[in-house]
Amino acid sequence: MKPLIKNNSSFFKFDSIKLFGNLFIIFSLLPWVNFGLNNMDSQPWSFIFGIIFLLSLKKITFPDYSITILVLVFIGLVCAFLRTDYLDTFFVLRATVNYFSLSLFYILFYNYFINYHFPFKIFVFFNFLWIGFGLLELFYPELTKSISIMRTDSSRGATSFAPEPTFFAIFLFISSWILAESKNFLINKKITIILLINIISIIFLAESAMVFLFLVIVISMILISNLLHFLISLKIIKKNLVSYVIWICLGYLMLIIAKDLLNETRLFFLINKFLNAQSILEIIINDASINARVESVYFSTIGSFKNYLIPGGLDSFIEMRREILSLMEEEIFNNRVESNKIMSWAGSLLYELGIFGLLIMVLFFKSIYKGSLRSLLNCITLFLILFSAIPVAFPLIPILLSLMVYNKKIQILNQKKIHSTLK
Repeated sequence: MKPLIKNNSSFFKFDSIKLFGNLFIIFSLLPWVNFGLNNMDSQPWSFIFGIIFLLSLKKITFPDYSITILVLVFIGLVCAFLRTDYLDTFFVLRATVNYFSLSLFYILFYNYFINYHFPFKIFVFFNFLWIGFGLLELFYPELTKSISIMRTDSSRGATSFAPEPTFFAIFLFISSWILAESKNFLINKKITIILLINIISIIFLAESAMVFLFLVIVISMILISNLLHFLISLKIIKKNLVSYVIWICLGYLMLIIAKDLLNETRLFFLINKFLNAQSILEIIINDASINARVESVYFSTIGSFKNYLIPGGLDSFIEMRREILSLMEEEIFNNRVESNKIMSWAGSLLYELGIFGLLIMVLFFKSIYKGSLRSLLNCITLFLILFSAIPVAFPLIPILLSLMVYNKKIQILNQKKIHSTLK
């Protein structure tokens, strides 16, 4: 009789590595959940299980430019600390974890995909868990406060596992991008249903104006990409044409429904304001939330070049903001809550790490770019969105980046196989 398990020790060792990897993935999908243990926004659980997963790996495969990115993060952080006047233990630890998470997670997620492929079922489960918890919050709002920090009120959208409705919407938006990327954007019926549910949840449940703008940007880029592809190839596949018509009809239908259901919401108010405003600048000046988010991007970008791309440090953003405000002829930004916290993924890298942050972004761009026009537009769209209020430590960004590199490698390997077969 043959034994059920031929090599008992190797079986359990392999299983434990995957278990740590799965826990790392799971806690990365719950970046703001504190389980009632602390009062922080971003949580350290994904970093802790990331280190455990790293130590359990037999062999580490480094994705494109990952070692260089790791070195740049280290040098950039050292320079940022040297340029920081006030440093305490928590301040240093938080900055170290946030920035090293970016490079370390990029490597770890890539290794997970190499060893176990993309965990599609885990992602779909947590995607719907977020939506389910958001729906539950409508009836039991106190449930959210017990497991995460809530920085909003009932007049805005649902927060689910996030501190704000915007972060809930950002999670669903990036999760949608990851799920589409996992299938190389070959959108089947299952993915279509998931994407539609996510879009509906962003609009009707989270009610996020910023992420609604993301959707508009992505849809615009898709239309531009397809138009350019059509002009270059001078042909349209019938199946694709039918698909575009269906999506346009669904979008139009959604707008009609949204007009009635969102009539009293902030999102509908902002859309109305946009349609009736004389300029986008008028909206930025008059809406406090949009004003605060735009100013982070503006001050961090302008401030980084005023510093000549020398790392600005972790506590000089307030002073830089004041300096730029004093030089502005027109009063555009009216947010008077001053903070050293930069509400921008790309803005934080540019201002706090300076030239090293810029190089990190350039290397990430190079690593995911596949050499085609569609890939170029895809990369531009992603980095445009990364200038928005996305935290540096948000794990879904390195998940997306590492998945894009993983798919790029598979594509290159498949092309090599085809060429070798033809020879």
